[in-house]
Amino acid sequence: MIKKRVLKEFRERLMERRDQLLEQLENLEEELAYLDQSRPPEFSEGAQEETAANSLLALNEQERNELADILSALEKMDQDSYGKCERCSKSIGELRLRALPMVRYCISCQKKTEKSAP
Repeated sequence: MIKKRVLKEFRERLMERRDQLLEQLENLEEELAYLDQSRPPEFSEGAQEETAANSLLALNEQERNELADILSALEKMDQDSYGKCERCSKSIGELRLRALPMVRYCISCQKKTEKSAP
């Protein structure tokens, strides 16, 4: 069982990171909208802009995934199920949670998940 003060610390960290990600996503969406509007197809730099847009989209998706993990962790805190592995339901170690407060799996299940990934 995670101590209340530690849980509060994790919640604060998660909420701070959530706010950062929401701001970054907003900025990325503005940049993507600008690139979409300003891209003249006849210029050679259009390919560079398209590459930049693709990079922004990939980053955008990565940040959205991180945000989803954070929101899931905050929801688990509200439901008193935070700190349990989603795969085996065992407790996730406090040191692991301290390093990655939005982590979904214990170390053992994380390794199994990574091995089974394509």
